[in-house]
Amino acid sequence: MNFKNNLLYGLGISMLLLLLSSAASFISIKNLIESTKMVRESNATIQNLDNVFSLVKDAETSQRGYLLSGDEAFFTPYENAKAKIAQAITELNGDITHSPVQVKNLEQLKVNIEARITILDRNLNYKRVKNQDVTAEQLLSGKKYMDATRATVSAMQTEEERTLQERTDTMNTFASYTPFLIIISALLAITITLVFFRKVMLDFNEKTKLTTELEEKNKETVNRLIAIEKVTAQISEGDYDILSDDNAQHSLGNVAAPLNRMAQSLQSSFNSLEEKEWLSTSIAQLNDRMMGEKNVNVLAADILDHITAKTNSHVAALYVQQEDTRLHLEGSFALSASDSRRVLQVGEGIVGQAFQSRQHIVVEDIPNDETTISFATGNTKPRNIVAVPITRYNIPLGVLELASTHEYTPLQLEFLSSVAGNIGLAFHSSQSRVRLQELLEETQAQSEELQSQHAELENINTELEAQSQKLLASEEELRVQQEELLQSNQELEERTSLLEEKNALIEERNIDIQQKSLELEQSTKYKSEFLANMSHELRTPLNSILLLSKLMSESDDLDEQYIEYAEVMQSSGQGLLTLIDEILDLSKIESGKMTLEFNDVPLNEVTADMRMLFSPLAKDKNLELNIETDSEVVPMLRTDKLRLEQILKNLLSNAIKFTSEGRITLKVSQDESKEKIIFKVIDTGIGIAKDKMSLVFEAFQQADGSTQRKYGGTGLGLSISRELARLLGGKITLESTEGKGSEFALIVPVDSEKIQDAQQEVQPEAPIYIPETKPQPERYISDRIPESIGDDRDNIQAGDKVILIIEDDTAFAKILVDFSRTKNYKVLVAVRGDEGIEMAQHFKPLAILLDIQLPVMDGWQVMEALKSNAETKPIPVHIMSSMKFRQESLLRGAVDFINKPFALEQMQEIFKKLENVLTKGPKKVLIVEENEQHAKALSYFLSANNINTDIANNVSDSIDALQNREIDCVILDMGVPDRTAYETLETIKQNKGLEQLPIIVFTGKNLSQGEENRIKKYADSIVVKTAYSYQRILDEAGLFLHLVEEKTKKNKQNNGGFENLGELRNILKDKTVLIADDDVRNIFSLTKALELHGMKVVPAMDGKEALNTLKNDPTIDVVLMDMMMPEMDGYDSIREIRSMPQFKNLPVLAVTSKAMMGDREKCIAVGASDYISKPVDIDQLISLLRVWLYDKI
Repeated sequence: MNFKNNLLYGLGISMLLLLLSSAASFISIKNLIESTKMVRESNATIQNLDNVFSLVKDAETSQRGYLLSGDEAFFTPYENAKAKIAQAITELNGDITHSPVQVKNLEQLKVNIEARITILDRNLNYKRVKNQDVTAEQLLSGKKYMDATRATVSAMQTEEERTLQERTDTMNTFASYTPFLIIISALLAITITLVFFRKVMLDFNEKTKLTTELEEKNKETVNRLIAIEKVTAQISEGDYDILSDDNAQHSLGNVAAPLNRMAQSLQSSFNSLEEKEWLSTSIAQLNDRMMGEKNVNVLAADILDHITAKTNSHVAALYVQQEDTRLHLEGSFALSASDSRRVLQVGEGIVGQAFQSRQHIVVEDIPNDETTISFATGNTKPRNIVAVPITRYNIPLGVLELASTHEYTPLQLEFLSSVAGNIGLAFHSSQSRVRLQELLEETQAQSEELQSQHAELENINTELEAQSQKLLASEEELRVQQEELLQSNQELEERTSLLEEKNALIEERNIDIQQKSLELEQSTKYKSEFLANMSHELRTPLNSILLLSKLMSESDDLDEQYIEYAEVMQSSGQGLLTLIDEILDLSKIESGKMTLEFNDVPLNEVTADMRMLFSPLAKDKNLELNIETDSEVVPMLRTDKLRLEQILKNLLSNAIKFTSEGRITLKVSQDESKEKIIFKVIDTGIGIAKDKMSLVFEAFQQADGSTQRKYGGTGLGLSISRELARLLGGKITLESTEGKGSEFALIVPVDSEKIQDAQQEVQPEAPIYIPETKPQPERYISDRIPESIGDDRDNIQAGDKVILIIEDDTAFAKILVDFSRTKNYKVLVAVRGDEGIEMAQHFKPLAILLDIQLPVMDGWQVMEALKSNAETKPIPVHIMSSMKFRQESLLRGAVDFINKPFALEQMQEIFKKLENVLTKGPKKVLIVEENEQHAKALSYFLSANNINTDIANNVSDSIDALQNREIDCVILDMGVPDRTAYETLETIKQNKGLEQLPIIVFTGKNLSQGEENRIKKYADSIVVKTAYSYQRILDEAGLFLHLVEEKTKKNKQNNGGFENLGELRNILKDKTVLIADDDVRNIFSLTKALELHGMKVVPAMDGKEALNTLKNDPTIDVVLMDMMMPEMDGYDSIREIRSMPQFKNLPVLAVTSKAMMGDREKCIAVGASDYISKPVDIDQLISLLRVWLYDKI
């Protein structure tokens, strides 16, 4: 109970402090914003006072001008000043309502100004109406009111400046204590969490020590189940040899060693049972083979056939002692005539010695010039021989000799020992039968002789009786042998019964194992749910912190200091998010769910990445960073680059972290076998004590674990690194001297995939794209700059079709000029690459013919410049070259490629291709997307930009559309299941005629490096879904479709398309969103973000409130539903919403943590329209909202 209480108290207090710090931060920031607003109001009031007084002076100045000149031009400014004075006083009246003193001053100001304006009107009337000059006394009569006005304005400004100072002081007060409050709360939360964690661990250890012996046995069984979790299928099939399974070793995590010992014990037990079963079965089978009445030769052949098969022997011989006391060869197996010796003396050779000593003789590592094993195509030599004496009741009868190219196992030797006695009995029985047969035959002969010589029977009657006695003795001996055989059969039956009992015991153990497996599965489920819940509870407040800090850092209302505070908050939040992900990564590794992406990785890339990443860090600490690579190290290794660099980053980060002076060295070498690479990270830091070395690899542990430690950190880095090293088939070793430094060595195979092949279940998939280390691009720049040739640049008129030819071969360029003119084109010619770029930007031709090898800038540089300029990017470019660059030309955006030289007919094809691009109507794009709403939204956007679209929902539909319709480009959404998406890509590229079809992959998930490399093998571009992804899709499609800018603009005007995405941005304007979330911080942060896009937000604290709000407010356009809420969670809420007919088609977006597998499918199953995970990415949320609201403009 103490354990549970400590866990609840620790987590509760930590969560309470986190909530309090977040609330305090929110209140402080809110007060800070209000103070800033009030300061701006005070400044505005002071400015308005200056404006009022300035307007009065303007009126007085206009009056003087009119009185002096009589010009009506001065009267108009006077009237304008009077109107503006009234308006300014009205605005000023709204600004000072907070102060009774200022209100009183304003009333006095109004009186003074009205009196002054009255006098000014009177003076002007004298001049305008009565046409009389105004006297000096009349002019001076209004001076006192002007002075009073000036005094009142000054008093009001003084009062407002005083108020401004108070508000500024208040704002500074809030700004000063806000960071300290946040930091203190965070430190308290971390300290209390660590203290309670330590107390929980102490309670747990104490309870473990008090566990009874029965509980320890049960725990041992459970741990053994964990060790054999992944080999349950093997165990049920009878395969218990799991010690050599590297996958089982790596899956065990930091408990591999004890579990391995348990697995070894279990394996030994099962192997022992299997060996005994095999032994009993083999003996029984041999006894079956020896049953029956067989002569010695047949019996010997059957015995040798069976024994050689069971022992994997290649040569065998069976010697039996005859009456002459010598050993005679009675049977052989694959023994050549030259190697056989038919008769041996007792004690001669290993056969004779085995017979004499009655013991096994095993001979190993035999020289090559001894016995030969013959086969159809040649000979070989055995390396091992065993001689087994054949006995009957410990009396030797013969010797069995076996030879093989491999060593005999103890089990095989035990089998030979066990059957030696049975073979002796069988041979004795066979010999007895032979002797009995001989006696019978002799008796029969004697009987026939007796019949023929009846007269002599009486003479030899005594001899016959003696022979009869012998016959009776033989029969008695045969009876004894039969009894012995019966006894042997009884023993076999007893062994069979024992074997059946053992099988029943194994079956019971298998049932127990299955039961424990179910319990283990339930325990794993609880662990996963706990991690998911904790991830959600931490991500929920973290989501608000990240969103609010991002909004603050992007705000124009805060000064640089507060923006820096917001960026620090955001950075800290991202750090906490990284910690959560590390914990989940560690859990994923321990559960065996971590997947690896194997690629050929250049070693120099790895070292270069490490140098680029850690050189600035080392320089900041005045440390020397050395990276040394042995010259004999292989340049390429096959591994997961991401995980390998993750390990090296952890080791180098720790080295820099714990080293204050000296140097850090990364040394790369290869072991003697040339099969492993060794990365050594050596530092001159604080070192690690010997008793702490094993501790640093444990999760959440450090060498200095005290609360006053100097160096921070979670203690997860080395633990994760060790597990990742095991997944890669390697290991991490540590050597350290306290106070002098440490040396961590990462040892990984040159080819990790070979080791993983035995551990992973191979799935059929498309070949992985292997990135190569590319050299600098080769330039094709010509040294000779030819003279320019005449073209039509001086007589180009509006409406002319203009084509630009960039070619340094002037003779060939003239041919192209003449041919182009026959096609009614005005021609521009550039003989240099840079000149071609300038002419393209200036004249904006309809098409360009481009050579690769050019002076100053080659064709690739020209192509890059054209496609990087928004104005020249849509111009179709046809590349011509004597070099074979077709594939590269198409990938860089050319409409086509042709090899020089070419004939007139091919020139016709070039212009036909260009005409097709220029005159073809709206382009057609095929959208492959399972989600119908996403497909319709993308289709709507592209259609508004004069691009026709077709939609396909699966592979077969998409292939049919490509084959039966005229498609210019494919947009594939990787939201469809990955395997299906890869099949679609591969199927498209394998279809004849579709090899060059542009493919754009549109995905809403973050791709790993391996996934990105794999996609790039088939796709021409990858676009990630964000708030601006539709514009990116349009840009990429425009590149591949060669949309001409002027034509596009015209069609946009005619078709009412999106102008500068204005209409796309207005999709969300004035839309109402219902946010259902039990955390007010999330509602606040999402509200602020969505209001920037003109949306109206309606909040709800749980599912019931959300349902009531929906029923009472029919204007709601979309719902953001948090899936974890009190009273009624998101799943039940969505079910209730979908049960109401009026909300059947209402978009509902599920918001939840991404820690649990299958969350998305579960949300969609209950009726959610779409899914987004926490922390919410605002750009992706805006993109989703536009997808579901585009049709409500």
